[in-house]
Amino acid sequence: MIGLAGLALLLQAATANIPVQLGVSLSKDTVTVGERFIAVIRVRAPGGAAIEFPTAMDSASANSLTGMEMIGKPAIDTLPDSASITASAAYRLAAWDVDLQRLGLPDIVVRYNGQTGYVSVADRGVFVKSVLPADSTLRIPKPARPAILITGLNWRPLLLALALIAAALGLWRLWIWYRRRKDAPLDPYDAAQREFTRIEGMNLLVSGQGELHAALMSDVMREYLARRVPEIERSHTSSELIAAGGRIYPAAGGLGELLWRTDLIKFARIGVTPEEAEKLGASARAVVESVEEHIVAEEERAREEKAA
Repeated sequence: MIGLAGLALLLQAATANIPVQLGVSLSKDTVTVGERFIAVIRVRAPGGAAIEFPTAMDSASANSLTGMEMIGKPAIDTLPDSASITASAAYRLAAWDVDLQRLGLPDIVVRYNGQTGYVSVADRGVFVKSVLPADSTLRIPKPARPAILITGLNWRPLLLALALIAAALGLWRLWIWYRRRKDAPLDPYDAAQREFTRIEGMNLLVSGQGELHAALMSDVMREYLARRVPEIERSHTSSELIAAGGRIYPAAGGLGELLWRTDLIKFARIGVTPEEAEKLGASARAVVESVEEHIVAEEERAREEKAA
């Protein structure tokens, strides 16, 4: 390593008549390929001189793949005194070839009293050693890996898996459809017919509970009308139901008499014979069937008019 203390002993003749002194210091005398090192260049010139250090590599290094590389920009410092000026620049470099490698820096420019001189560092370099062993022939290469055997893709397991997934999705969708269909409310007419059949299967007339039979059959009819006719609500009294059901009244013959009789049974606690209770239940079923036929006919006419 060349010490900075030896600066005065290194006299460099410039192209102009400008007395300068040059010193170069390397952080390492020997580096490996790609290893970074620092080169510090110091120039002393007469007081009032301007010293310009290069900030890029020369063209030979810049255009070579294995030339010296400058990492970043140099750190430049200037220290003037009474008789001279000393400037230093620290370069971070990396070499990419072995043996002695020049720093690859252009000339340093010195301007003094209208003259321009150039200080060359072309003869300065660093020794780069190889990272390979001294005798690479002693290296024993690894055995060759076995050839990769490429076989055709067996599609059967994949197709079987896809078929199982498709079957599972189909069963899942079928289960969802069944649950929705099972939990979906019945059509008002179908629900009424099911309830009529259930009440008749209770054999209330035989057991002497004709009043309960008539009341239950009437309630099923009222529930059907509330669900099928938008104008009728479950909370309507009998008189309110008749007033709101004007559109179905022509098809509901005997509705008023039926409601009046069943109200007496439910609220006045009057008794009825089994024959009358059976007749009232049949009248409730007949009202439901007649009103359903009437509404279905209205809906069919509305669809035909819309289609026309």
